[in-house]
Amino acid sequence: MQLTSPTTVLSGIDRARILNDFAYNFGWTPSDILEIPSISEFANAHLIVEHGLETQAVITFLHRSYIDLSYEEKKRLLNISYNNLVDWHIQIEPEQILYIFNRSYPEKIVDYRRISRDNLDNLRSKAFEQVSGKRPNPNIPALDDALINTISFWKRNLYAEIASSISNRELSALFNAIIFTRAVEDNYSRLYSSLRNDLSNSQFLFESVIRANDEPLSIREAIIITLEHFNQRNIPQHLVDESLLRCFDSLNHETVLALFTDFYRIKYAKPYEYDFSLISKHALSRIYERYTSLLRITDTETVQLSLFPVLPEEEPNKSYGSFYTPQFIARFFARYLREQMPPLTFKRLRTFEPSIGSGIFLRTLLEMQCDPTQGGITTEFIKTAFGSIVGLDIDPNACQAALLSLSLLHLVLTNELPSELSIYTEESIKYYQEHPELKESFDAVIANPPFIVLTNQSDAMRQRVAQFMNTDASGKIDLYLAFLKISIEVLKPGGYGLFVIPHNFLLAKSSAGMRKMLVQETWIRCLVDLSDVRVFEDVNSYVILLIYQKRFNLEPAPLATIAQCQELVGRALQDVVEGRQIETKFYNIFNVSQKTFLADEWVLLPPSLSAIQRKLEALPKIGDFTHIRVGLQTGNNKVFIIPDSKLPKNEREIFIPLLSDREMESYCVPEKVSTYLFYPYIDGHRLEEDDIKNKFPKTWDYLLKHKNKLESRASARKKQILWWELERPRFEYLTRPKIVSPHLAIMPRFSLDREGKYAVIRSPIIYLKQQNAEYDLLRYFTAILNSTICYNYIAEHSHKYGSGYSMLEPKSMMKTPVPDPTKVSTSIMHRLLLLVDKRLLASGPDIIKLEIEIDEIVSDLYGFNAEERSIYGIPA
Repeated sequence: MQLTSPTTVLSGIDRARILNDFAYNFGWTPSDILEIPSISEFANAHLIVEHGLETQAVITFLHRSYIDLSYEEKKRLLNISYNNLVDWHIQIEPEQILYIFNRSYPEKIVDYRRISRDNLDNLRSKAFEQVSGKRPNPNIPALDDALINTISFWKRNLYAEIASSISNRELSALFNAIIFTRAVEDNYSRLYSSLRNDLSNSQFLFESVIRANDEPLSIREAIIITLEHFNQRNIPQHLVDESLLRCFDSLNHETVLALFTDFYRIKYAKPYEYDFSLISKHALSRIYERYTSLLRITDTETVQLSLFPVLPEEEPNKSYGSFYTPQFIARFFARYLREQMPPLTFKRLRTFEPSIGSGIFLRTLLEMQCDPTQGGITTEFIKTAFGSIVGLDIDPNACQAALLSLSLLHLVLTNELPSELSIYTEESIKYYQEHPELKESFDAVIANPPFIVLTNQSDAMRQRVAQFMNTDASGKIDLYLAFLKISIEVLKPGGYGLFVIPHNFLLAKSSAGMRKMLVQETWIRCLVDLSDVRVFEDVNSYVILLIYQKRFNLEPAPLATIAQCQELVGRALQDVVEGRQIETKFYNIFNVSQKTFLADEWVLLPPSLSAIQRKLEALPKIGDFTHIRVGLQTGNNKVFIIPDSKLPKNEREIFIPLLSDREMESYCVPEKVSTYLFYPYIDGHRLEEDDIKNKFPKTWDYLLKHKNKLESRASARKKQILWWELERPRFEYLTRPKIVSPHLAIMPRFSLDREGKYAVIRSPIIYLKQQNAEYDLLRYFTAILNSTICYNYIAEHSHKYGSGYSMLEPKSMMKTPVPDPTKVSTSIMHRLLLLVDKRLLASGPDIIKLEIEIDEIVSDLYGFNAEERSIYGIPA
């Protein structure tokens, strides 16, 4: 493709197709074509493109040089990318490309590159990849942050001004109505750009309040008048609910003016202004988080003493177990579906989302299905596509956010509101059971279901989940498993399920039944392990993306694509969609057969590690030689754990040093610890109450001061223990010679407690089954467990936790393969134990040197060759 001039190239009747061809020819993925008539006097067209599924830019083809634009023109131009939640604006001019970062004030041209008829390389996406690496530090918040900060500000202030008499539902209705009204206004300005400078059209909502100075309008009245002005009558109640808006009628004129003003200008991101006809689904989805926050005042005394109303705090409502879904996941699911079927089939999908949240999945899918750059997209087709979706959520605020988002999309695509949307405030299990017609009726089910563990479920929900799951789950059943089961049952043969679920689904015993059901009734088509990536902000839930297809008449069974990501998630997902298999230091993508999922636990390894896995599994398990248990449980750590400086004088005998996870080190235990634990056992015997009273009176007095707290423990109330006892003291093995490790680990920190001196809480405790040569074998297993090979195996087979930590549990650790100590030659064992002894005493640089030597010996004991060692980064 040759680039003659932006004006010439883009002046034909098939502008959208030309823009798409431009994107694909130069390595971009087109995401959207933007027609912005209001700035057509200096810009010909705008194209949103992706490089990977995370990095986006708006490409603008200019009639004039960017540097010749006035301040107002630049602001209006960059407003396009900013309101699309895209940080980069790329200006293509006849002889150069400018890369502008729009979240700097003043705006920053990060780079510019020359182009000509003979050299168009700088148009390629790889040039942008180089430039985006120079991303400046922003001094303007992203649009979604600015908008939710505005909403948060007004939620708290309105709550305070109306004296706490409003509910979250009413606040949600208010912001829904304002955003909807502003979108109608901005959409009108976009369609009728010649009237844009007519203030009565571009800011009618704001102007209607100003003009009503003599007889001030309420928020409700201003919204209704504005919508009627733009020919929007008979508005659905889910968009403008007058009954819920009436509670704001008492707000004074100045407050209403200030509120409306903040939905024109961007309070936290000057100089930009909102364009609600452009604002992406991503921003609307983030608002959902704020809609579902609880407003509370923490200190009633402060309220009583305050002259002015106290602003309440926002507290996330986690009772629904749902979290905001990043946009790149929604785009990945939609694009994956698009690539798996013919275009017409994709456009006609009947789709179900049983936990709709903000509607980001359905909106993203509808945007692709109704993409105007594709042929055959008519108003009737768009209406049919919107009529082919069903969404459920137990949270009414989530449904309101989804209805708003989808209604605005329909408005932008057709200039009409949808007559009806099948979005219902319903509990999904109950709804499915009451609607048997849903069985095998959908082509796709997409969900980021709520992750609600058994202990956080209501009694009624717990019972409903258990009855619905029946034998398909066991133990502590998380709610998301029910959503998986629903999806399998409502899919047609050949239909796809696309889910965001916790990483522990791959290993947990409670999900074994659902893994078995998936294997029997579906093919796993794609599994993306994002457990090393923080997908949800401020939430320690580490996830996988699971895509499966309900079985139908197809032979042979398709291969499953596995992706494991450490970084560059967007690029990895792009490669998955495009069918690439690749191994890099940032991510691996490979195929496996469906037989892989017949295993009890789904441990998915790239080809380079599969052979190693088979070699390791032929070895004996550490559980053949040791017991692995957990540390003690007090029932009230705040009472039973005491700082060293506050131990009762002359009564240390009744306390034991407590080794916390933070204080644990590789190989050796610390010489001193900061805290001690009340432990009424001396020489292996439990002390009686009179012994403590008479011999340790200060300690007894301390316990008496906290008697009420200790008596309130469940085990004490049930008379299972005396009020002053530890709940689970583990006295049968706690003080034995042992190996301990943090419960949450990101690197091996197995410590040898040779004397059984320390107590640990919850952390793994490893001790020998037989006491023959106990010290030698403890040192041997300390070396094995701290080795690169052994720890990697433990981490690969453990549940993931926050910030990439692995959760070390006895059940999974027991299966860890280890070299059989009885088959190690005397000379090698002697050399290894000598190195361990040196390591226990070492400090500084000697530590690294000794651990490398130990790793080499352990690698030999595992039977690793040079190639296998290199995979783990062990010198050959």
